[in-house]
Amino acid sequence: MLRRGGGELNCSVGDAAGNRPNPAGAIIEAEGVAVMKSRQGYKGYVIEPRSYQQQDGGFSAELWIEEHDASGVTETQFYLPGTSPTQELAIEAAVQAGRQKIDVGFERGSVAVNG
Repeated sequence: MLRRGGGELNCSVGDAAGNRPNPAGAIIEAEGVAVMKSRQGYKGYVIEPRSYQQQDGGFSAELWIEEHDASGVTETQFYLPGTSPTQELAIEAAVQAGRQKIDVGFERGSVAVNG
């Protein structure tokens, strides 16, 4: 479980003209591994799905569900089993799994292997 709080976080995204990047997601490359991540709100939570390219060419996915309250942010992480043929399908699977977890309830602050 990760909790952040007790301070104020400010973030400004965009250039000097006020143009904002594509909100659908970002591709991050670190140490030769491409990671796609995005964030979206759902029923008062924030779902942050991520996908990673596997050596066999498929894409695995995981997600974080954030719950914001007066004491800070609680993040719960889930790993999805299996792989998807494209990065976009892996992200969509993670978003759908996040929505399902929120709809049926989940144990906050845990790490789960099933999405």
